[in-house]
Amino acid sequence: MPPLATLNFIGCGRLGKTLGRLWRQKKILQVQDITTRSLASARASADFIGGGTACSLENLRPADFTMIATDDGSIADCAKRLAATGILRPGDIVFHCSGAHGSEILSAVRCRKALIASVHPIKSFAEPASAAASFPGTFCGVEGDSAAAAQLNLLFEKIGGIPFPLRSETKPLYHAAMTMSANYLVTLLQLSVDTLQQAGLPPATASKIIEPLVRNTVDNIFSLGPAEALTGPVSRRDEATVRRHLEALQSWQPDTAELYRILGRETLKLARTLSDAAPEQERAMNAALKAEDCE
Repeated sequence: MPPLATLNFIGCGRLGKTLGRLWRQKKILQVQDITTRSLASARASADFIGGGTACSLENLRPADFTMIATDDGSIADCAKRLAATGILRPGDIVFHCSGAHGSEILSAVRCRKALIASVHPIKSFAEPASAAASFPGTFCGVEGDSAAAAQLNLLFEKIGGIPFPLRSETKPLYHAAMTMSANYLVTLLQLSVDTLQQAGLPPATASKIIEPLVRNTVDNIFSLGPAEALTGPVSRRDEATVRRHLEALQSWQPDTAELYRILGRETLKLARTLSDAAPEQERAMNAALKAEDCE
């Protein structure tokens, strides 16, 4: 049996630990060297993965794949430092897993004729052991040099990933969509809990009340489509109720009232794709959701 391709990590947080463990357990890659901000954290990553040697970046050995798994702000600098080590060989693949940046942020390694790519798994990696167990079925956005992307497609498919192609120049829009659907959903639900507390409900009760509503709504979105899943006063063009909401929110927390207006205007656009209301109802809803500084 031919030897496994080797993998080095520069930075190895929760995502790196998850992927490293999966590739090692399935005997897809040999995790070779791991460098992080400290030898202690590198050793902890190696222990979790079940393989790999903790070292400094300057002491990395040549590897077929190098994953730069640092925070987004450090990726470009790490690529420059990696190129300066002189260990890269023509055809070696350097990649990152940031959703916000394209592969070109790694362009410093091209001087060594290395190939570059990025792979963004659409998944929460808050707890690496759980993330590794549930990784199969994870969609992974891939872009970069075609030869590198092809090999990474295979590596992620072998651990249950579902790769799909991205374009480097559209990564900011792509990542903005992921942020709105995941991070901002969390924020919106917390705002809902806060508003229920302001209405006099204890926090635990507030969370329990909205949970079935949120779960049912999410299920409907993906089974029926967003427009068909839409309910509530904006979809009904219930201008009087919307104004009461805004009056209460404005007196309590004006920023939340403004967010309600912004989301309400987008909701009204969505509602119009499903049904038209009488012209006077549309005008009334538009007026109710008008930005405060325009009134």
